Amino acid sequence: MMYKKCAKQFNYFYHDNESYKQYNQVSGSDALIKGQLFHNGADDFFDVIKKQENWTLEFFKSAVKSKHEEVQKWLEWFAEQEWNRWIQCRVESLDPKAEFMPMAKELQITMPDVIDRTGHVDRIDKVIGKKELQIVEYKTGKSYNMDKTWAATSMNAEIGFYVQILNSINQFPGYKIKEWKVINPTLETTWVNKISPISLKAVETTFNTIVESINNKGPFERTVSPLCRYCPYVEDCLFSDEIDILGEFE
Repeated sequence: MMYKKCAKQFNYFYHDNESYKQYNQVSGSDALIKGQLFHNGADDFFDVIKKQENWTLEFFKSAVKSKHEEVQKWLEWFAEQEWNRWIQCRVESLDPKAEFMPMAKELQITMPDVIDRTGHVDRIDKVIGKKELQIVEYKTGKSYNMDKTWAATSMNAEIGFYVQILNSINQFPGYKIKEWKVINPTLETTWVNKISPISLKAVETTFNTIVESINNKGPFERTVSPLCRYCPYVEDCLFSDEIDILGEFE
């Protein structure tokens, strides 16, 4: 949720959406390119494995391919994590393949409102043995370390926003969205958290603040974090001497 991460970036985006899109499309940032390659490889993985009946760890690893050496290592690690999840499904589920395969991938969601709420969910999985769902987000880079309080707080807000939209439009009837998972191949770590009602309430409060800020044309306070490195508006937002402080987040 852009506003929660940085209200000033949201304001720039709200008034200059085309520049933001252009930045994401043509940016030469190695980090952004690798992140997109990983997303693509992780999505393709499920399309490949569903075509074969017998699954092995070697087959899972062969189902991920990237010409980028570092991304290939990320994807092989990802395949191992999915293999571990598959083993868990085989042990705990009555219908392991059905519970292993994602309910959705690369899902664009929209909820009509005073200002339409929109989002993009990387993946949605079933929670094994329950009528519950887990939102899965792929995050690359050292900045997305959920052991850091600011990163976990930001992720709670982002996921909470998606949950509000999905619940409102009844995207998955009969299922309750109960968990979120972050998969970070850079750190070779996966985090799983329960979705708390407090987070959902905070998201609603934030949305109302967004509407009020837009109607009143401000204030839009900036949030300085490691993510500033990848913001297309960083040079307009931070003074030259302030950009140096981003190194403090390493």
